[in-house]
Amino acid sequence: MSLQQQQNKTKTVQNKGDRLKHVEMALEALRNVMKNNPGVEIQCIGHFKLIFSLLKLSGCANVQQYALEVLNSVTANQECVNDIAAAEVMSYILLVIQTLPKCCSLTLETMYALMSNTKIVKEAMAKGALIYLLDLFCNNTNPKVREQTAELFGKMISDKLIGPKVRIVLSKFLPPIFMDAMRDSAEASVHMFEGSHENPELIWNDDAREKVSATIKKMTNEFYAKQKDDPTAKWSIPEEFSVVYTDVEGEQTVGGVFLRLFIANPGWVLRKPKEFMVELLEKWIQLTSTNSPDGEVLETVTTAVVCFFGAQPAMLDQVPQLGHIPSIFKVMQSRNDAIPKSAIQVIHQLTENETCIRSMAQTECIGPIKYAMKIRRDVTDLACESLHKMFSKGLDELIQQALKAELIEYLLRMLEGGGGLEALENPAATKAQIVKALKAMLTSLEYGEQVSGILDQSSVWKEYKDQKHDLFISNTNIAGYLTGGPGVAGYLTASSSTSVPDAPPPIIDTSHNESIG
Repeated sequence: MSLQQQQNKTKTVQNKGDRLKHVEMALEALRNVMKNNPGVEIQCIGHFKLIFSLLKLSGCANVQQYALEVLNSVTANQECVNDIAAAEVMSYILLVIQTLPKCCSLTLETMYALMSNTKIVKEAMAKGALIYLLDLFCNNTNPKVREQTAELFGKMISDKLIGPKVRIVLSKFLPPIFMDAMRDSAEASVHMFEGSHENPELIWNDDAREKVSATIKKMTNEFYAKQKDDPTAKWSIPEEFSVVYTDVEGEQTVGGVFLRLFIANPGWVLRKPKEFMVELLEKWIQLTSTNSPDGEVLETVTTAVVCFFGAQPAMLDQVPQLGHIPSIFKVMQSRNDAIPKSAIQVIHQLTENETCIRSMAQTECIGPIKYAMKIRRDVTDLACESLHKMFSKGLDELIQQALKAELIEYLLRMLEGGGGLEALENPAATKAQIVKALKAMLTSLEYGEQVSGILDQSSVWKEYKDQKHDLFISNTNIAGYLTGGPGVAGYLTASSSTSVPDAPPPIIDTSHNESIG
């Protein structure tokens, strides 16, 4: 009886071997027919569940390879791709990445063709494609396979519906710049991964690479153990999951840019300057909209805003359409004095652009600036320079606001010695900006006379009104003149005279005992 059982067992094994051989021959023949007769692949429609199921025969490498070659031959036909999408069989081809490493390149080529279908991209993502592909990109030793993987990622990211989700998941494992590199140049993305970098858009070194690679390898092995027993298993990561790079902890990042490194090198050519600008301003609004933002973070973000627009002034044209300008002036009146200072620093940059100034004229802006000058006298110089730039554009709306806010009287008091100008690094230069601002207001067609009436009542204005914009500033205080150090851009630093008098001229009007010398 035992002999009979052994014979039956041997016969069963032999029959199984024969069947597998027949399957191999049938698949090879099918592959050859499709390769030499374009169009016949459409006959496979309705049979893809069977063909894909052959990929799970992990002990039969030839069957798996021939099945892959058949599938690779049909991917050029969109009807076949649509039928594969309907069959929901992507888990089988993903398992082959692990069970048939010698055909990894063919597997990736086949998957690349299939990813033209959004439904397949969605299913592949749900069935763990991203973790398997990340393992290939980070841990495979074949450069061609890694480049193919990067190309496949690039195609998945480009899908209009699922692409953004793919990018979000990948960014939990790799810095965002890698995804852009994968899309633009697969080879470059591999070299970038293997290198060490420290710039405003990437901090990457051996420790970060090893940690990421080890994390991905562990997650891949865990999911494969689950999926090989249950092909319907779905892969997901916790929402709060993120790989913490050793040298990135504590770094402030906005829009994929490390602010510390950007501030140190604002001339760095950003890949996406507009996106960075949008996210940076949104971050600033978010911080200043709270009553007690983190002071260090606010200072860093503010400095980054100033550096960005200083390096890329052309981007200022796009600020008004973002709708943030009214918000900047609103938070400028915050009781937390760190916020008005930050707001003045931002506005000082925006006033370099006429489009921004015209947008400011449409919102309440002069009152908030005056408020900020009162509670943060250390930014009075920036505020006064900003006011001069604003009034120089000849916008009557701004002059009207200045009259309403009694700004002229406030500026005159500062010229008299109030407002804490002495505490500034260059009080004379600030007085120069005040004079320029007041004179610019006088040019208003609608409100010029009203401004002139206020100024004419001021005794201190009589000391400044006849001064020209090219008045010199010397290191010796001369009564009535604006004094300060030479060479300050935008300030009154040079005389139109060819020589400097050693003594003031004779007093002509006794009412001007402190007239200009």
